Amino acid sequence: PSPEALAALAGRHNAGLSLGRLGRWAEAGEVHRAVAAERTHLLGPDHPDSLASRYEIAFTLSRTGRAADALREYTEVAAAREQVLGADHPDTLAARQETAYVLGQLGRHFDAHQVYTAVLAARQRLTGPDHPDTLRCRHNLAFNLSRLGRLEDSYRMAHDVAAARARVLGPQHPDTLVTRYEVAYALGQLGRWEEALQTYREVADARAGALGPDHPDTLAARYEVGISLGRLGRSADALTLYRALIDDRTRVQGPAHPESLRARHGLGVNLGRLGRWEEALAESRDVCAIRERVLGTDHLDTLVSRREVAVSLGWLGRWADALTEYRRVAAARERVLGSDHPDTLASRNDEAHCLEQLGREAEAVELYRRVAVLRQQRASGGRL
Repeated sequence: PSPEALAALAGRHNAGLSLGRLGRWAEAGEVHRAVAAERTHLLGPDHPDSLASRYEIAFTLSRTGRAADALREYTEVAAAREQVLGADHPDTLAARQETAYVLGQLGRHFDAHQVYTAVLAARQRLTGPDHPDTLRCRHNLAFNLSRLGRLEDSYRMAHDVAAARARVLGPQHPDTLVTRYEVAYALGQLGRWEEALQTYREVADARAGALGPDHPDTLAARYEVGISLGRLGRSADALTLYRALIDDRTRVQGPAHPESLRARHGLGVNLGRLGRWEEALAESRDVCAIRERVLGTDHLDTLVSRREVAVSLGWLGRWADALTEYRRVAAARERVLGSDHPDTLASRNDEAHCLEQLGREAEAVELYRRVAVLRQQRASGGRL
C-alpha cells in the first residue's frame, strides 16, 4: 500500500479516537470498523495497525453497553498480539487488561481478578511498581476486589494506589482523584461514612478546581457527598446538597438525563427520611414516570423509583396501593434479573411485608418461605 493510503487511514483512525473523547461512541465505532476493514485488506488481519483498529472497536463496544461483544473482540486482539508482538508487549498487556475490565462489566469478577493479577505481575516486572500503566492496573484490581466482597483488601490497595499516583502524577491529577474516589467508596462499603464523606468532599473540591465545577466527575463526587450525608442521618444537609445538584445537573445535562434523575431520586429518599412522605411520594412518582419514558419500564433505575413510590405509600398507610407497586417491581425484576437474584428476593420480601400489614398472614408466611428456599438454593449454588 502507498504511504498516502496509510497516512489517510491513520488520519481516520485519529478522527475515531477524537469522536470517542467527545463521548460519541457509536460514531467512533463506525469509523473504527471501516478503518479496520481497509487495514485488514491492505495489511493483513494480524498487522499491528489492523489490531489497533480492532482494539478501538472493542473499546467502543464496551462503552455502548455491548460488553459480551467487546469481550470477544478483546480476546481475539489479545491472542493475535501475543502471537505477533509477544506476551509481554505493552499492547498485548493493554488488550488483556481491557479483557478483565469487560469481564467485570459482565459480573464475572473472579475471572476479572485472575486476569488483572496476571497482567499486574507482568507490568510490575517490566516497568516497575510506579509506572502509570502499573498503577492503572492496580486501581482496576482494587475496584474489582470490592465487587468480590473483599472490602478491606480493596480499601488498602486503593489507598496505596492513591498515594503512589499523588507522588507520581500529582495530588490534583484526574487519575489520582479517581483512585481517591474509589478509596471513599470502599470506606462507605466498610461503614466508615464520616471518613467517606470527608474524602468525597475533598475529591469534589479538587475536581472543581482541576476540571471545573460543571464537569461530570465533579458532579458525581458531589452526588456521593449527598449519599454519605444521608447515611450519617444528616438528611436536611443532604436535601440542600441535592437541590443545588439537581439545578446544576439540569442546567448542564437537561432535566431527563439519567444523572439529573438520580439526583432527584436522592432528594426523594431524604424527604422520606425526614418524614415528609407526601412530598417524597410526589417526587418519586415524577422521577419514575420520566425514567419510564426515557429508560423504559423494566430498566433497573425505573424499578428502583417504582419501589420508592411503594415505600412512600406504605408509610402513608396506603398498603393496598403499595402492594400493587411492590408486585409490579417484583414481577419486572424476576423477568429481567431472574427469580433468585438478590434484588428480586428483596422485592418479594417487600411484598410479604405488605401482605402482613394488610392482615393477610397466611399469604405473607408462604411468600417468606419461598424467598427463604430460593436464598438457600442460591447460596448452595442450586445444589438443593
